[in-house]
Amino acid sequence: MALQIDKEAFFRRMKRLYSFWKSNETLSRCDAIVVGVGVDEDVVYSKSTALQTWLFGYELTDTVMVFCENKILFLASKKKVDFLKEVNTGKENDHGIPSIKLLMRDKTDKDEANFQTIIQELQDSSSGKRVGEFSKDTYSNEFIKLWRSVYSKAGFDRVDVTAPMAYLMAPKEEPEVNIVKRASQVTCDIFQKYLKQQIMDVIDADKKVKHSRLSDGCEDAIQNKKYVSGIDPSLVDMCYPAIIQSGKNHSLKFSTVSDKNTLSFSSIVCMVGARYKSYCSNIVRTLLVDPSQAMQSNYELLVKAEEIMIDKLRDGTRLSDVYNSAVEVVKSEKENLVEKLTKNAGFAMGIEFREATILISAKNNLEAKKGMVFNINIGFSDLPNNDSKDAEGKALALFVGDTVLVNEDAPATVLTSLKKRIKHIGIFLKDDDEDNEEEDEVEALENLGRGKRSAILGARTRTEQPSEQKRATHQKELANKLKSQNNTSRHDWRL
Repeated sequence: MALQIDKEAFFRRMKRLYSFWKSNETLSRCDAIVVGVGVDEDVVYSKSTALQTWLFGYELTDTVMVFCENKILFLASKKKVDFLKEVNTGKENDHGIPSIKLLMRDKTDKDEANFQTIIQELQDSSSGKRVGEFSKDTYSNEFIKLWRSVYSKAGFDRVDVTAPMAYLMAPKEEPEVNIVKRASQVTCDIFQKYLKQQIMDVIDADKKVKHSRLSDGCEDAIQNKKYVSGIDPSLVDMCYPAIIQSGKNHSLKFSTVSDKNTLSFSSIVCMVGARYKSYCSNIVRTLLVDPSQAMQSNYELLVKAEEIMIDKLRDGTRLSDVYNSAVEVVKSEKENLVEKLTKNAGFAMGIEFREATILISAKNNLEAKKGMVFNINIGFSDLPNNDSKDAEGKALALFVGDTVLVNEDAPATVLTSLKKRIKHIGIFLKDDDEDNEEEDEVEALENLGRGKRSAILGARTRTEQPSEQKRATHQKELANKLKSQNNTSRHDWRL
């Protein structure tokens, strides 16, 4: 069966786009919007490809999309034009959107005539002066370079519409929510069945294992049916190489990487995110090895702060209020820890892992909307741990996070519902010669053999990681598999 567009979703979302265009302050300044997608294997996330996936269910490389006041244009190869004919019915106005015009690539003149047609349509749209675009999305292949050259010479005033378009696509429809739920289950499986067990085994055997090795193992585990059940592993991928950190050197950011230092038996921060059919999910957990009473108290406060935010995160609530609710609970119980808090407490996500313009932070007054999915996370950095006998444990980090869905008049729904109380993440060690009657009052996950390790966070960038290369390779393999199978589900592959 040939690949198909979900036409109902396309027309419904395109209508949303045009309605939002009229009401949004930034978009309403634009006479037209233009989006060009080229070919760049280094680009994992971009607003341009996210918009394509949102509209069509697929990524269309070497394609220019033009949204004018009274016309929509797509410039693409013959194969893509044939694919797009499904929505070029001549009855677009019945769906509340302008008519669609398809332009087929012409290599004989390097698309000069097609480019001039697009320029003319842009000039004829409303006042023909201001054009919206995704300013940060750049592609370096020949087709996009040629288009940008012609586009630049036309002299339009350019308006960056990245933020409003992100806000438009952030609320998820029910089919999208179901996909995110499946992605969240995969994330939980990778953490619970693989990563957490691997760490427990390392501690139990008193082994020296590098953070990077644990991260690479997650890349392999996501393709293993032993850990990812009830779903085709070839249709899932990591949102980013899993991040494992331990000891006094840490960075509670998703742009960091797992270094080559060995696991320290102190606080072990784990960040894992999986995506399914292009939609992302994420979980953050901290495993604590023999935590002091003070550290347990700090951790429970952090979990309380996250729960307060989850309760606060509802339709119509300002994101700054969500963040400040966490600050207030920390301030009321342990004011000295406020300065240790992360500066933001999460972000919206979906087809892209991180919507940088929809952050849960003290300064962001955007309102949460029903159906939005957030990676809500909060942490303490550089917590003094004077009870530690190990130098690596003298300053620790605590970090918790979950994928949540915004509801209309109720707390956000947690989609990564793995337990996170002390009794679920605390690892309390017991020496072999200890009397069995001497049990810790806090319920322990396991009685394990004591070990010591050191870890120093390296400064390598993500692009230097072998796991990132493996992930890019897997994405290309996924695209080829879906293409060869003519799968009609809404997966991300390059047509």
